[in-house]
Amino acid sequence: MSKTPDLKGWLPVSISKHTAEPVVEWCRFGTRRFTESFFDHTVQNAMREPFNLLFRHQTSLDTLVDWQMKCPGMQPSGFIFHMSRCGSTLVAQMLAALPEHIVLSEPPPLDAILRCDRRGASDAQRIAWLRAWMSAISQPRNGEQRLYVKLDAWHTFDLPLLRRAFPDTPWIFLYRNPIEVMVSAMKAPGMHLVPNLIDINIPGIEPAAAQHMPQPEYIARVLAAVLRCALQHLVPLGGKAFDYLRLPDVVFTDVAAHFQLTLGADQIAAMHAKTAFDAKTPQLFFEPDALIKQQQATADARALCAELLDPLYKQLQ
Repeated sequence: MSKTPDLKGWLPVSISKHTAEPVVEWCRFGTRRFTESFFDHTVQNAMREPFNLLFRHQTSLDTLVDWQMKCPGMQPSGFIFHMSRCGSTLVAQMLAALPEHIVLSEPPPLDAILRCDRRGASDAQRIAWLRAWMSAISQPRNGEQRLYVKLDAWHTFDLPLLRRAFPDTPWIFLYRNPIEVMVSAMKAPGMHLVPNLIDINIPGIEPAAAQHMPQPEYIARVLAAVLRCALQHLVPLGGKAFDYLRLPDVVFTDVAAHFQLTLGADQIAAMHAKTAFDAKTPQLFFEPDALIKQQQATADARALCAELLDPLYKQLQ
């Protein structure tokens, strides 16, 4: 693959996981913003444009590092880690309501770089690629001044490496009453909640044993691993934990303060307007569901929460 000399206006939107060497796919974005609920939704819309159907750039990961040297972007202003199903998409959507923000919600390229250790990449290489990808994706195209990233739930396990890559970036961890998360996850489990569906290591769970666990037990043990990891790193790595019960108001106060974000009245109004809609399906109005989830919880799920999750939840509170 030849090195692309000028990538202005192009963003690295995909990194292959199944080729001999990782391949970075670039898409011409122009002034398009990341306003959809998830990174991939915005990318899919951009890829449908006629120009992008005809023209693509493909480079190596090291080209990202070269491009960072030639055209550095922004440093991230805040990371959002989470338990899953606990309001992280809402927080991302509230931050994305402001045009001066770039907000990336669960970007697969970041996940691909983190998992390059499976291909023999060293921590130093992954850190260099993470910094370079973040620099390339955060090129200000509309006068943006701040960058926020909402990670996947399993990236909590990567906190030490991400902290080494971005030691000055403040981060938060969002969590929720475990039984409400369990009910949601049992209905529609995320990728990390299906045994061995994606190539990640869950601390305390052997892949062979996972295959034989009942679904509710596996979900509870993965959620417990995420909570334990968050608790382990909160104080040493300078994070702040926030309960779903405090959303959305805490975004304007403690979250904004932790992210060193000063908000005016107009900005607060724009962010607050997002709270009227379902964060994952913004065509729908938001409907509180905590009571429904509590009512739908099975005795099995409650027993697992009592044993594995409730003590961790209380520690976070």
